[in-house]
Amino acid sequence: MMLKFWREWQRPVELWLLLAFVFFLPLREAPKNIFWGLYIITWVVNRARARDFGGRWDGWDTLSALWIASGYLAAMFAGIHRGDGNEVAAVNDLVKYVSLFWCVRRARYSGAEAVTLLYALVFSCVVAEVEALWRWLVTHKRHALELVSVGQVNHSAIYMTICFGIDAALTLVYWRKLARSWRVLLVTAGLVMLIGLFLTGSRAAAGAAVLLICVLALMCARLLGLGRAAWAGALLLVSVALVIGGTKALQRQIENTEENNILSERDLIWNRGLVAWRASPWFGLGPDNYSQITERDLRAQLAIEGKPYNPHEYVAAPHAHNLYINWLVERGVVGLSALLAVLGAWGLALWRYRPRAGIDDAQMVLWCASFSGWLVTVLIGFVNTTMHHEHALLALITLGLWLPLAARGTDQALHPGEAFAAGR
Repeated sequence: MMLKFWREWQRPVELWLLLAFVFFLPLREAPKNIFWGLYIITWVVNRARARDFGGRWDGWDTLSALWIASGYLAAMFAGIHRGDGNEVAAVNDLVKYVSLFWCVRRARYSGAEAVTLLYALVFSCVVAEVEALWRWLVTHKRHALELVSVGQVNHSAIYMTICFGIDAALTLVYWRKLARSWRVLLVTAGLVMLIGLFLTGSRAAAGAAVLLICVLALMCARLLGLGRAAWAGALLLVSVALVIGGTKALQRQIENTEENNILSERDLIWNRGLVAWRASPWFGLGPDNYSQITERDLRAQLAIEGKPYNPHEYVAAPHAHNLYINWLVERGVVGLSALLAVLGAWGLALWRYRPRAGIDDAQMVLWCASFSGWLVTVLIGFVNTTMHHEHALLALITLGLWLPLAARGTDQALHPGEAFAAGR
C-alpha cells in the first residue's frame, strides 16, 4: 500500500537515507555510519541545488559552532596528550552528532515527515532490544541486556529510555485517531521497552522512565481531554512491566544502601577526575582522556595543593559516570560551559513553546519527544555519562525535528498511524 504521506515527501532519497540511519542506529555500527555519511552528502547536494540551506544564521547555529570549537580547543590544549592524536580523533563524535542535528534542524521537515521518523526510532529500538534479549537470555553471548550498536548496559538503558518517551508520546497524543492495531503495536512497544529497562537494573533509567510517563500522561490528560484514562493506562503499563521485568533496580539500590555504597563508588571516580582536572581547569585533560589519569598525576597535583594522597579515596574508570563532571574533567570550564549553554537553551525552548490548549498534534508529539531527549540527558547525566555516541545522536534528532515546528503553524498532513487508520 502506497501511503499518501510517502508520496508527498519533498526529498524522498534524503528521507529514506535518514530512515535507514535511524533504523541501524541501535543495531549495527557499519551501516549506521554509512547511512549517516550518505545522508549528510545527500542533504548538502539537495540544499546546494535548491540554494537554500535552511534560512539565515541564528542562535542555534552559533551554539553548534561554539560547541564544536570547544571540543577542538580541549584537544589542542589538553592536559594529557597521548601522542597518537586520540584526543583530536575523539572530537569526531561531537562533530558527528552536532552536524546531524544541524542538518535535521535546517531541513525543516514537515510534521508528517518528522513523526514518521519518530515511529522509525521506536521500531528500531524494539528490534534492537529483542535481539539484545536473545543474545543475553538465549545464546548467552552477552552478560546483560545490551543493544548491539549502543553497547554497555547503562548506555543501552539511556537509549531505551528516550525511545520509551517517544513511544509514550505517540501513544497518548494520537490515541483517539489511531486504528486498534496501531494502538496495540504502540502499547506493546512501550511495554517491551519498559520491561527491558527494568531488566537492565539501571536505577536512573527506570526512575526517568516512570517520571517521563507520569509527566506525559499529566499533560495529555489535561490538554487532550484524556482525563483519568491517561493516568490509568500509564499506571497499568508500569505495573505490568514491573511484574514481568522485576524490581532489579530497586533491589540493587537497597543492597547498595546496606553496604553504604549508594552511588556505586561513583563519588570515588569523581574524586579522581576532579583532582586531575585542577591541573588543567580551562581546557581539561582532553576528550576521551579520563581513563588516562594515573596515580602519578594524582600525587603530583595533591602535592602542589599540600594534601596527602589516600588511594582509598579514588577509583579508576574509563569515564566519570556523570555527564557534567566528565565534560569538566576532559574539556574543562570552556567545554562544560558550551554543553550547559546547549542544554540550557534546549530547556528554555521547551518551556517557551510548551504545549497549550489547541496545539497541533504533530507539534505536541514532537515537543514530547524532544522533552524526552532533554530530560533523560539532563537527569540521568547526574549519575551516568549521557550525550555521547548513539544516545547523543538520538537526543539531538528529537531536538532537530521539533525546533522548526515549535513556532510554526499547524501541520495537518497524515502521519503513518493516521494514514493506516484512515485506510489509505
